[in-house]
Amino acid sequence: DEKGVTLGSSDGVPTFIDFFRRDSERVNSNMVIVGKSGGGKSYATKSILSNLAADDSKIFVLDPENEYTELAANLNGKYINVANASHGRINPFHIITSLEDDESEDGIETNSFSEHLQFLEEFFRQILPDINSDAMEYLNNLINRVYLNKNIDQYTNLSRLKAEDYPTFDELYDCILMEFQNTQSEYLKTNLRVLMSYIAKFSTGGRNSSIWNGPSTLSTIENFIVFNFQSLLANRNNTIANAQMLLVLKYLDNEIIKNREYNIKYHASRKIISVIDEAHVFIDSKFPLALDF
Repeated sequence: DEKGVTLGSSDGVPTFIDFFRRDSERVNSNMVIVGKSGGGKSYATKSILSNLAADDSKIFVLDPENEYTELAANLNGKYINVANASHGRINPFHIITSLEDDESEDGIETNSFSEHLQFLEEFFRQILPDINSDAMEYLNNLINRVYLNKNIDQYTNLSRLKAEDYPTFDELYDCILMEFQNTQSEYLKTNLRVLMSYIAKFSTGGRNSSIWNGPSTLSTIENFIVFNFQSLLANRNNTIANAQMLLVLKYLDNEIIKNREYNIKYHASRKIISVIDEAHVFIDSKFPLALDF
């Protein structure tokens, strides 16, 4: 290929491939690298990524075995340990903006708010697997109220909001507590008591508060970003690991969609590459999110 990178050689003849070329046989840029242990999969992947990085591509890597930290440093990229919030917290209540949001004006209705509420229902079903349907519906209403308390609805210009403007788990817990104190219905009190016990785990003082409770600190302005899942997967807490995976993959999905829309609208050719190393580690038959992605 005329604009290809060196992939290897065939019968001594160098092979150059352009992963973004399109023709009757190449209808997308998806690829998989397979081979036995020690066969050079990671080396091949890093070599390809180094070439693509030199072409000013934006690269995201899901790394379950801490393989890409050194490469990220060499390429002036960023390493993010998704098991803690010190350098890359994703606040689940933070609405990730679309290109439409970024370019919208005040008072213009967008779909992102309602879409994010639907996403949050999926997120909470993941972290609260035993919650009953009535309590879940109550939680959905309270989440909507928490946003309204922050003056956020479907007409809000999301491009003007900062990370600190979005709700947190602490504010959701306070909303549930206030509702519990004000209601006279014993049935509602029972549901609210269940919600308080669940949400307390993710609020200040809870055992899972460090990962999501607070404004988003995630920034991906660099061209090479590594999401390191090693310590999170090592903890064997599938509930938290799958929920964090849900957030990271939603973030990546949005970046890919926004980039595609930008290229179409402005006739550009910005490239985004997402890499899932040791992909089998992310496969969970009960939670096939990574497979869907």
